[in-house]
Amino acid sequence: MKICRFLFALVAPALLLSCQKQPVGDALLRSQVDGLNKEAFVNRYRAPQTCIDKADSALQIVSTYLPSYIDGRMRALNNLAYGYYLQADGDRALQIIDNVETLAKMRSDNAEVEEDLARLLRVRLLQRRGQIAEAYRELYDLGQTKSLRAPGGNLLHNYALSEYYITLLTLNFHYRDGQQGNAMQLIDEVEDKRASLKVDYAQDMALNYALAYGFYSIGETSRALDYCDANMTILSYGEGAYCPYQHANTLQMMAHCLRMQPGEVQPDSVLQLYDNSRQLFYHCNDPYQMLGGTNSTANYAMMIGDTATAWQVLQEWLTETDQLPTFEAPKMEAALFDLLLRCRINSNDPRLRQWYTRREQLVDFISQNAQEDFVLQHSLDIANRRSHWQSIVVQVFVVMTIVLAVLIVLLWRTTLRLRRDKRSLEQANRREVERIANVETCLSVIRHDVGPFIGYLNQPSLTDEMRNEVAGQLQRTFDNLKRWTRLSLPEGLTFQPSTFALQEVFDDVSHQTVLPKPEVKVIYRPTHLRMWGDRMLIVILLRNVVNNALQHTDHGMVEVSAEAQGQMVVISVADTGSGMEETQRTRLFKADRVGDDGHGFGLILCRHIVKKHDDNTRRGCRIEVQSQPKQGTVVKITLAQP
Repeated sequence: MKICRFLFALVAPALLLSCQKQPVGDALLRSQVDGLNKEAFVNRYRAPQTCIDKADSALQIVSTYLPSYIDGRMRALNNLAYGYYLQADGDRALQIIDNVETLAKMRSDNAEVEEDLARLLRVRLLQRRGQIAEAYRELYDLGQTKSLRAPGGNLLHNYALSEYYITLLTLNFHYRDGQQGNAMQLIDEVEDKRASLKVDYAQDMALNYALAYGFYSIGETSRALDYCDANMTILSYGEGAYCPYQHANTLQMMAHCLRMQPGEVQPDSVLQLYDNSRQLFYHCNDPYQMLGGTNSTANYAMMIGDTATAWQVLQEWLTETDQLPTFEAPKMEAALFDLLLRCRINSNDPRLRQWYTRREQLVDFISQNAQEDFVLQHSLDIANRRSHWQSIVVQVFVVMTIVLAVLIVLLWRTTLRLRRDKRSLEQANRREVERIANVETCLSVIRHDVGPFIGYLNQPSLTDEMRNEVAGQLQRTFDNLKRWTRLSLPEGLTFQPSTFALQEVFDDVSHQTVLPKPEVKVIYRPTHLRMWGDRMLIVILLRNVVNNALQHTDHGMVEVSAEAQGQMVVISVADTGSGMEETQRTRLFKADRVGDDGHGFGLILCRHIVKKHDDNTRRGCRIEVQSQPKQGTVVKITLAQP
């Protein structure tokens, strides 16, 4: 053992020097700070001076070795402030609270909760000093903070929330006499939260005492005594749970409740409870609570007619303690001077005038603050009513907005469905028109192409060689018609594009065209141009245009030519026929132009073939007609080059 001590003596200085050189955030030093803070917290009610000493030690370590340990510093400062609060040193406690609120601006894990605890202690000090309106403003703002409203669970959050409820109950029932708000609703809220707010025995007893005071204030003394019994049970757990501060509070509350039940408890027993409570407060060395215990004991002694005991208790206060500073606890001070005047009113005590003046000053101060609090509560009531109606308006607006949004979505979906249906209907109509046009073209082909062949075959003077040639052309025409109807009639005009020489189209059309009149010639100007499109459809298109020109030409010629214009090919079919008026030209490709004899079907098909090419190329394919009465007609078809 001696060797171990010797080695430790040699090593200890080196360890101390190494600790001094350890970097910021060292786990061992942080653990030491946390341990001191825990000891300070545990002793806050049992021994306030020990709480102060431990907190000071933690602050010294943080200041010297861990300047960046913000959470440890704030915890130590809050412990220190609470210790001074319990010693009724309000000015020093407020200075420390200011430091905590300054540190809270720095980022740390517990900054918000520590700031809430500092502000709650400020509210307690404001309450003691009678500044009720200011205390309520601060407490109201605290009730809206995110850290207090967030779900709890950790010890520090539970401590802050229990302190908030204790402060709220104290404000409502001790400093306001339970006159503002729904007292029972407040108590129910605290009772509902109480089971989840586990911190330590001292905090449990503090919350029990606050609830007991609430029930006592509304006249439910049996419920208040239940909470007193709960505290007495905790106090009986032993040294680890015993707290003279909470013991004194509980005895005083039991006396309050029992004195409201005359006939069941002897007055001397109640007076003894008050006096025991007072002596315990003297043991705690808390001037504020010492004054409270003195007032309660003297007041009850006066109430039962024991003026001597009352004066003895008051004298002990006057001789053994200094009075609190001016307006440090105006409500208790006013009660003290009132008791002094009642005890000594019939005496020649020279201090009577001084006590009376002091009491009037305190009463005026309390009345002034009470008026400020009344004005504040009135304005808050108005604001709450306004907020209630605004909330209703907002809710109605939100509901209407949701309904409107739903209607808009439904309308949008209905519009989309109608558009789809419209497009489907248009496509179906277009296919139907194309099928009808194909049928009409069949009839037109039969009329224009097959009819002349039949006429030639019926001529008696026709030679066998000529008859065979006409029959061959007729056979080719029927084959083309059969192929075209097989491809086009089921699905409308199909589009099968390719690149081909335009001269091939001219040749096909010339072979499929029979001159209805010998006086009319058809001239196809040779071309080297190539084009892109559906070759069969273009053959049908050009053949219909040429046949239409031949029908309206009695003499002269029909000339077919082509020229390139940029990336397009312009096919021109010019005749020396009768021409047409402007009104006829504008209605040339319209369905209502079709007559009873079937004339006009071929040109409607021409328009659809050109549109089919334009839909697939997007290059401006079109068919145009230029004509003057008795001056012939020129049809220009613009199609795409490869």
